[in-house]
Amino acid sequence: MSSSSEDETDISESELEDYVDQCYELLKDGHVKVQFSDALYRCPYCPGKKKLVYQYKDLLQHATDVAKGSQNKDIKHKGKHLSLVKYMKNHLLRDDLSSVLTGLTLDLPPGERGNNVFVWPWIGILANVGVSSSSLKNDLARKGFDTFRVRLLPNDKDNPGYALVEFKKDWSGFYNAMMFEKEFDFDHHGKKDYVAAPLSVGKCYGWIARDDDFDSKGILGEYLRKSGDLKTIADIEADEKRKNALLITNLANTIDELRARLDELETKHGNTP
Repeated sequence: MSSSSEDETDISESELEDYVDQCYELLKDGHVKVQFSDALYRCPYCPGKKKLVYQYKDLLQHATDVAKGSQNKDIKHKGKHLSLVKYMKNHLLRDDLSSVLTGLTLDLPPGERGNNVFVWPWIGILANVGVSSSSLKNDLARKGFDTFRVRLLPNDKDNPGYALVEFKKDWSGFYNAMMFEKEFDFDHHGKKDYVAAPLSVGKCYGWIARDDDFDSKGILGEYLRKSGDLKTIADIEADEKRKNALLITNLANTIDELRARLDELETKHGNTP
């Protein structure tokens, strides 16, 4: 794309949306390459830059910064990076999060794993919300998040419009919760951004509920303590192993009972004249 003659002339702002769609289709079809290796990516629209290869989050940050940069006079350059942001979120985010999920559930050292304390079942927090729970749930579904329930917390003087997003009680729920948190982080609407500017009007922030939220004062902490418990990833894995062991024991007992019943029936049938 970058070598074609059409790049020699720019486009108007009114043509930007169509141009983003064109670039997006080229990315989806594989005509423009982004992935450099399993863990590294390149920006296909900035070949002259010194840093040609990025990790996923760094390339997404680069594309977002270029697309939003007020100093960017080249509308086509902006459109290409907008399409790259869209492509990465829609087609590469799941692969990136899969590696994060694998790391959290399997590969973290014991000491580090113990520090990942979450509210269980998995709960996402939305702050500064101003719409109904059904609207929030529908909006999250449109973005690809599989949620179990969304609850708005009652308003009070210390509540900046909180909502709790409940995810499924399994690893797929955790996967969706991680996607939820990363989505807000990438848009600079994560927890650290909320803490820095909690009263930003018109901005909704989101993150996964952890121990500091659970222990917090006010209505948020109160509802989190009513809704779940604190557990580490290691705790949840251990619980699953105990449940699986119990399931196997119960199945073995059931099989033994069925065999005993069958033996009883065969004996009774064999003694019948």
